[in-house]
Amino acid sequence: MGLLRREFLQQAGGMLASLGISEAGWLRLGDRYLEALAGPTARKLALLVGIDRYPDSPLRGCVTDVELQRELLACRFGFVPSDIVTLTDSEATRENIETAFANHLVQQAKPGDAVVFHFSGSGSRVSLGQVPEVMQNSLVPVDDVSPSDSNRTVNDILEETLLLLLRSLPTQNAVAILDTSYTYPGADKNGSFRIRSRPRHTVGQPGREELALLSLIRSRANNLLPATVLTAAAPAQLAAEREWNGFAAGLFTYAMTQTLWLATPATSFSVSFSRAAGTVEQVTALSQQPQIRSQSPLPQANLPADFAGGALDSPAADGAVTALEDGGKTVQLWLGGLPPGVLDACSGSVFAAVGSQDLLLLRGRSGLSAKAQVLERSIGVLGQVAVGELVREEIRVFPRNIGLTVALDSGLERIERVDATSALATVPQVSAVPGDRPADCRFGRVPSTTVAQIPETPLPGFDRSRYGLFSLGDTLISNTDGDGGEAVKVAVQRLIPQLKTLLAAKLLRLTVNEASSRLKVRAVLATLSPQSRVVQQREPVRADRAYQLAPLSDDSEKLPHQSIPSVPAGGRIQYRLYNESDRPVYAAVFSSDTGGRLLAANYKGENAAGGMSEPIAPGDNLSVPVAGGFGWAVSGPAGIAETIIIFSEKRFDRTLAALEGGMQQVRDAEPVRVLLNPLDVARAVLEDLHEASISGVQKLGVATEDLALDVNVWASLSFVYRVV
Repeated sequence: MGLLRREFLQQAGGMLASLGISEAGWLRLGDRYLEALAGPTARKLALLVGIDRYPDSPLRGCVTDVELQRELLACRFGFVPSDIVTLTDSEATRENIETAFANHLVQQAKPGDAVVFHFSGSGSRVSLGQVPEVMQNSLVPVDDVSPSDSNRTVNDILEETLLLLLRSLPTQNAVAILDTSYTYPGADKNGSFRIRSRPRHTVGQPGREELALLSLIRSRANNLLPATVLTAAAPAQLAAEREWNGFAAGLFTYAMTQTLWLATPATSFSVSFSRAAGTVEQVTALSQQPQIRSQSPLPQANLPADFAGGALDSPAADGAVTALEDGGKTVQLWLGGLPPGVLDACSGSVFAAVGSQDLLLLRGRSGLSAKAQVLERSIGVLGQVAVGELVREEIRVFPRNIGLTVALDSGLERIERVDATSALATVPQVSAVPGDRPADCRFGRVPSTTVAQIPETPLPGFDRSRYGLFSLGDTLISNTDGDGGEAVKVAVQRLIPQLKTLLAAKLLRLTVNEASSRLKVRAVLATLSPQSRVVQQREPVRADRAYQLAPLSDDSEKLPHQSIPSVPAGGRIQYRLYNESDRPVYAAVFSSDTGGRLLAANYKGENAAGGMSEPIAPGDNLSVPVAGGFGWAVSGPAGIAETIIIFSEKRFDRTLAALEGGMQQVRDAEPVRVLLNPLDVARAVLEDLHEASISGVQKLGVATEDLALDVNVWASLSFVYRVV
């Protein structure tokens, strides 16, 4: 990478002159990101940049983002490893990034080639010219220079320069993924999330070389080719990264790469992107909404059949084999496609290699990497597992004692943290950790005022004797704030019912297996009022069927920013459950509403949903609530709600028994009941699924005292929507 900056400018100038670049048609979007990975004869080039080790404000998940993208491109999309250049931490200087762009992308890209540029790191805003109000987004390299009042020159790379260079490549299959944000909110964290924007107390100005490069590109621009730009958040929002147990990653990069591990040839890009964006929005309570820069709605184009050189002809995957050890009896796995909650909880799970069909028993995990033993009975039967082979989940195993982790806010005084830790230790399966550790929720003081979501807004005051529970995105969980004047231990005792509800919702969410289930079922969410329309459809992507999203009657639901559909408070909804398998199935429907409650569809009586005690026959369907009724009334404050629909080949006997004494009718919503014992019900659901899986687990020769769930006998589908 010895190309000098002057040579880079000369080469870029010659390339742009030959292309003749103009401002016409800034972005033609749709499935361009995935089209960029099509073309079995085209070359595929990638430059991946991730920076954690900034001198003043380090990040933690950007290098992981590079690993996520590299493994995805190499294992899932057919990129040759030597065509993927990575620059991380000290390597990611301004000069090295630009040199790699010139050597690897400018020099080598040809018409029809695929080009991927990824940046994870801090972003900023710089001033152009003498007018401070004229600002540009910029990407911060590792050799950042902090501006001062006497010298405001910085070492940033202008986002406009980068994107114009990308669009000037001689291929229409170019994409940039930018997991960064540009506005500094006054703190480097928001709740449990670390913000990817550079702290700037003085506005910087780009260096002369950067301005010269930008001027050169602009002056020779006559015809720009299309490119796709995926951003982690809307322009005025903050992009964040999160700590999981053993690793950190950007919320957007992790969600997007995980979604693409699960893509099939029939999956439209709008579905893949919307699901990834929806995951981010759900975790952050809508404060971070990934975007596709577009001037038109995103078309519903399908992936080409030869996407990734035919890699997607096989079933979607949870990861791949990265190394063989001990003569092939032990393998190293990369599990970038496995849901993070499942990844954190699983122990002793079984995966199958897609090609050889060897069974792999998980023995240990470090971050996204895991070690697995090749089960003896599979060695040599159908061919030994190979490096690069995709793997998919077969048996999901996790312990019965999964708990809820509560982070103690760093703003609490020492005596408050001591009291909270002591009080939480008395609650079964609930534990406290410091505020900077991975957790499910946060305990802290409730703000005395409501603060608008504006970065410049100062932090609010706090009621020092009023406590509550907060989401990871620092949103107060409904109905968890006290009246004030209470001691910490009293507050914890008051919150025990909400803690149990949160743990129950966590356990139910661990059953979601849309990506791995083989059960041929389907569910549709529709609104009955104020208008009748289909909102969402969910079905297992591996159930021998191409995934297709049902047509939506409202065009606004197809826009990229509508990755989580909206349902008005007071409206009525209905779920339709379809059994497309050759055997009867049972179904249970649970919902976490915006009021912090866990609800269940009534399973008996005049308005019963049915499916838990009476099966849905093959080829038949069931409406929840029953057909001809008034539907399920949407209640609670504005926010995000989630419904989990669980199908099983066996009756929910334990669940039904737990429900008998643990349901309360919701006013004006007869088909829906509030669970008074949500944790007992959630545990019963897991035991029922475990019971349904015993024969399949024994058939594979797996012996465990933990919960073992066979992906062939159950399917859990998640519906997430915002109440407005």
